[in-house]
Amino acid sequence: MLKKTSKKTKVSSSIRPSVGIIFALSIALIISIIISVVSFTQLKTYESDIATKKLEVFDDLAESYIRDMDLIVNDQDANTYITGYGISDENDVFYITFDFVLDPMEGAHHGILYIEWDAEHGSFGHAYSYHDDASYHPDGIYYRIVE
Repeated sequence: MLKKTSKKTKVSSSIRPSVGIIFALSIALIISIIISVVSFTQLKTYESDIATKKLEVFDDLAESYIRDMDLIVNDQDANTYITGYGISDENDVFYITFDFVLDPMEGAHHGILYIEWDAEHGSFGHAYSYHDDASYHPDGIYYRIVE
């Protein structure tokens, strides 16, 4: 009689190494996402800080611009001061309202400086309008500067 012998072979599982690789890649992906989120948050914070600093100096720059502009009416220099600024709903143009005084006995006159991008010249341009009503400004967002 022949004796039956069975040969046992070890079957190496190819699943185990790929589970390890998938696990390692998953951890690497999670770490990459965390680093990206932290970097993005820091970039947003940096951009927010820059925007905040710009806004902090805007009032002073706008006031200086209005105060230092050479507004001459009837061959007479005018003293100017800013009263507010905003964005017109009509044409989405940024503007600065200001008062100017030619003669202290006469009182203040009122004007608006419109500032708009001029694509033809590749820079900002501006235009003025003058009004009898001191409270007039275009509809839209408006911030009055109180002194």
